[in-house]
Amino acid sequence: MPRKPRLFVSGGIYHVYCRTHRGEMRFAQQRDADSFLESVSEVSSVHKLTVLGFALMSNHYLCDAAHKK
Repeated sequence: MPRKPRLFVSGGIYHVYCRTHRGEMRFAQQRDADSFLESVSEVSSVHKLTVLGFALMSNHYLCDAAHKK
């Protein structure tokens, strides 16, 4: 049974992260990181999120975002 969709709360702040399996390199090339950041920009625009901060490491990322009121 699939999980229920997540809800965005107006004004809510979200901590998003993802780590690769077995330490695989997700952002080994600069173009990989650039592509990921472009996707973050598109998603934040569609879902009305403000990115408060982020960190990209070779095998994971962290991102804090707030839902616009």
